[in-house]
Amino acid sequence: MKKHSSAAYASSEFTRIKKVILSCIAGSALEWYDFAIYGFFATTIGKLFFPSGDAFQQIIASYGAFASGLIARPMGAVLFGYIGDRYGRKKALVISIYLMAIPTAIMGLLPTYEHIGLWAGVLLTLIRILQGLALGGGFTGTIVFLYEHSSDARKSTYSAWAPFSLVSGFILGALVATLMSSVLNPEQLELFGWRIPFILSFVGTFVAEYVKNRLEDPREFVEQQKMENAKQKQSGSAMLGSLFRLHWRGLALVTVTDVLTACGYFLIAIFFTTYFETVLHLGKQNAFYIQTINMIFFALAILFGGWLADRVGKRLQMVIACISMVIFVYPLFILLEDATFYSALLGQMGIIFIFSMYYGPIPATICSMLPTKVRLTGVSIAHNFAMAAFGAYAPTWATYLIKITGNTASPALLFVAAASMTAVALLSWKEGKEY
Repeated sequence: MKKHSSAAYASSEFTRIKKVILSCIAGSALEWYDFAIYGFFATTIGKLFFPSGDAFQQIIASYGAFASGLIARPMGAVLFGYIGDRYGRKKALVISIYLMAIPTAIMGLLPTYEHIGLWAGVLLTLIRILQGLALGGGFTGTIVFLYEHSSDARKSTYSAWAPFSLVSGFILGALVATLMSSVLNPEQLELFGWRIPFILSFVGTFVAEYVKNRLEDPREFVEQQKMENAKQKQSGSAMLGSLFRLHWRGLALVTVTDVLTACGYFLIAIFFTTYFETVLHLGKQNAFYIQTINMIFFALAILFGGWLADRVGKRLQMVIACISMVIFVYPLFILLEDATFYSALLGQMGIIFIFSMYYGPIPATICSMLPTKVRLTGVSIAHNFAMAAFGAYAPTWATYLIKITGNTASPALLFVAAASMTAVALLSWKEGKEY
């Protein structure tokens, strides 16, 4: 009878976590779909919204608008973290999806510099800020949701579906962008083709409704809420004050552990497309194909990295990945410099594999550093501060490094610096301890 009950419980748990994973993938993927299509069309957007005689300046201005959204993420982290810790994980997640889907669709309808002059860039930047607010709580909400729904033995395995969903959004964006570039000529793509992928993101509103109706708050959070309800609830300002006063070590540890996440992810997902097209001169279509293939590989490698970490230990695996990044990333960039389709494909694939061994366990790692009652607010603030401080301008820094040094492998230095900082944080972390 006991065995039967145990088997029934395991089956019920699998059914529950499967529904959570599928729902989170649907919601988070559409949020990050926008970042993919923005990266794929960064050159076109720079030309249409920030006209200049210098192609590098156009790209940098386009990345500047992109970065403004990331800078808004800490504000979104405070807002959605408070909603999630106070009123429910599900509520914060659903609102964030709406706030991403609607502005992204509007972006596809914006007039360009040719129509309204400098206001085109201003409107584009304002929309990026709204999207940044949404992302401030959306991705970390997914991370915490999956972590708290997972059993202790599978925290890294199941939590890795959060970054998988993020990359899935990029894959979806890559496929749509590749389709646009295949069926339309360059003139048509610049005239109207780039708008279509943004307008399609309105589908995200239907996904938000699906998530709202299918997800339940994790038991761990519900139990914590029952304990909090027995006490007098803190105000938002008091909650933040308590977080920074009592858990500042956890906030600092999450931030520095996330430095490689911030820098590495946006270089891989955003910078490389433009790098292949503009710096290596592989052409827009080849750049799209390489990025699409490697994003699919990235998604699978993340799941493998999460699965492996539950078997060898998160800390050990992530430290080895950071050291490997320091040693091998520059030689892999040298391989990219051959500027052929296959050298670019394999060089980026090597960087992605090393990064994934670190990135797969990162959701479970940063969630484990803070207690349940402040987890979503704390993880959101620290993670998004790292994104704004170390990720927002990573593509811009990489572009400037190439222009200043004349060395097309110089962006590797950003990977080295980020991996070194993260390795130091991981070595100071005691696995299993909440700070």
